[in-house]
Amino acid sequence: MKKITILLIILLTIGCTTKNDKEIETNNQPIDPVIDKETIVEYVDNNPIKIGIYNNNKLITNYSANFINGQDLAIFDIYYTNLETVNNNSTKVNYKKYYNEYQNIENYKTGFYISFEADGKVYEETILDSTKTHSMGPFLYVYLYDDVNQPDYTFYSHIEPNSENENTIFSSIKLYLFMYSEAITSPITLTVFTYDSEDDFDENNHYRGNSSHTVTINKI
Repeated sequence: MKKITILLIILLTIGCTTKNDKEIETNNQPIDPVIDKETIVEYVDNNPIKIGIYNNNKLITNYSANFINGQDLAIFDIYYTNLETVNNNSTKVNYKKYYNEYQNIENYKTGFYISFEADGKVYEETILDSTKTHSMGPFLYVYLYDDVNQPDYTFYSHIEPNSENENTIFSSIKLYLFMYSEAITSPITLTVFTYDSEDDFDENNHYRGNSSHTVTINKI
């Protein structure tokens, strides 16, 4: 009888030990980590505006000029179209014509990007307002003009920061070579674009939308 009792105790002990070991083994199994996935929003630009840089009423992609200190390098008109040629009207008339072809056009603004190499260094600037006039000095000055909000047949100058407001329009641009133009060793790239929010620019403040036009200005 004692032998049977002892045998039962041993079996029960082994059974409990086995069960506890299994519980411990189960409890110690690795748990799959919960991965916190970031929601990636893909940039999509639905900007419908076509835009172009014009000289003498013609759309241009290449332009040649003498690089002379103290002189205008180029003056270009900006229109919301990419037709090869536009009517021989004033900048104001042409600008309004194509501007008015779009709905909700007031939600968009015009900006510029300029780049060139000088003295072995790349100079580049994204220009969204008139405060950048001298930002590419001493080589190049950039002057913006509002040809639309002006009385007809009157003289007007470039836009100054103290006169710029939410109604200001950038309808033309002038590039002026201030000094050291001989140090510029590459063509000057000028891009015009339209945008409606900050997401139209990447982390380097470069425009990434689909409404743009570029002209390359070559030294004669």
